[in-house]
Amino acid sequence: METQTVLLVEDDPASLDIFATILRHGGYAVRTAQTAEAGVELAVAHRPDLVIVDLGLPGASGFDVLEALTDHPETETIPLIVCTVHVFEHDRIRARRAGGDVFLEKPVDPRHLLSQVRTLLTAAPPAHG
Repeated sequence: METQTVLLVEDDPASLDIFATILRHGGYAVRTAQTAEAGVELAVAHRPDLVIVDLGLPGASGFDVLEALTDHPETETIPLIVCTVHVFEHDRIRARRAGGDVFLEKPVDPRHLLSQVRTLLTAAPPAHG
C-alpha cells in the first residue's frame, strides 16, 4: 500500500516540527508549507491525501486556504483538519463553513491527532487517484 501524504500548513516552526514528527511516526509522508499561498500551491500540485491547516497564518489566513482548496477541482475532495489556537465558537463555525472537516485545539494530543487523521483518511477517497 502506498504511503499516504499529509500537507501541514503551519507558520510556527516549532509546531511544524512537532506535527511533522507525530505524523511521520504515525507512518505518513509529510509535506510542509509556512504560508497560505505555498500551502495551496503544494496541495494543487501534489494533491496530498489530507491537509492540516493553522488559521493564524501570515498574509492570507487558514480560512483562505480552506476556501481555496474546497473551491479548486483538483483539491475539493481532500479532507481538511483545522488545528489552531483560535478556539472561539465563531472560528469553529467559520472553519466548518469554509470546508474544514475536523477542528482541533492546540495543543493537541498526538494520539488524538493521529486518530482524527486515520478516521478522515479511512472515510475519504484517494486524493490522487
